[in-house]
Amino acid sequence: MNLPPRQLEGRRSAFVVVSINQMKALALLLGLFLSPMPIDGGETDPYTSRDIDIDDSLAALDKKVNHALDQIAANWSQQCKERAFIFSVYRELGGRHWVDKIERWAMFASDVDKLPTNRSESVFADAPFLLSSPARLGNFSRTINVGGTYISTDKLGHFFSQGRKFYTRFQRLGTVEKAATLTARWEGLIWGQLLSGIYSNADLVANYEGFLFYQSLFNDNVVSGKKAIFQCNSGTLVRQRDFTWADHVNEFWDEMLNSSQYRAVLVPAIERRMLRLCSDYARRPERYEVHKEHTLNERYRPVGMRPSNLPPIAQYLDQNCASL
Repeated sequence: MNLPPRQLEGRRSAFVVVSINQMKALALLLGLFLSPMPIDGGETDPYTSRDIDIDDSLAALDKKVNHALDQIAANWSQQCKERAFIFSVYRELGGRHWVDKIERWAMFASDVDKLPTNRSESVFADAPFLLSSPARLGNFSRTINVGGTYISTDKLGHFFSQGRKFYTRFQRLGTVEKAATLTARWEGLIWGQLLSGIYSNADLVANYEGFLFYQSLFNDNVVSGKKAIFQCNSGTLVRQRDFTWADHVNEFWDEMLNSSQYRAVLVPAIERRMLRLCSDYARRPERYEVHKEHTLNERYRPVGMRPSNLPPIAQYLDQNCASL
């Protein structure tokens, strides 16, 4: 069919626009998969150097959060609008960037001790190049000690940012189960398995604890036996107690103890690298064991954790280290 020159030119222009948009979309996808920039703070290597002692950062992290809460409350002018206050806390400590504000602070704060990181020594070092995406190429979140539990700094961001999203989903959907299902769906997509090849159970735990934190700002007994952090008296916010990470952080924030579900192609490479940890395990075997597994599984039953396709670390090293 022969088209008039004006219509033909219009189709050519439309084709060019579509092609450019397709190229932009492809570039964006390639950037997400191959960029060395961290995605949601980057993945973490929860296994390497775990025999090393680092200082407990609980006090420094508690101080950071309580100071932020006090600053927001001191300048508050929106009466008893709880939702507005929650969003103010999120904006102060979380944020819309790949790396949340408190996470970025913890990564560089001198009073927050961190395990040494070395990409070439990580459990992802032998992972297939194109199939491991950020886990293979990306920046690692740093591992810190919070009340004796080793967690990665990205969990701080999950607590404030994804926890806030969990809270708003709960408000909209009406049940914890529905909010948890939607949050887990995102972990399987943009924040987790689709991009990085890692469905992080520990991320889901931190998200849920963040949701509980936001509830505890104005509700008693969200943290068992404790008052709400704030009470609103005639539009004035009065802090009734200190926030502490100890009310929320536990062994299931630790991706070594609460292992992720990995893209299947990553598993053999990770298991091979795990065998390099035998001497570390021999020095500090207690650091590789979960002590409250049944209790924590019950606590986090609603959040959508998936069975890991890696063996429990202590069991795996017990079975394999002796034969090396």
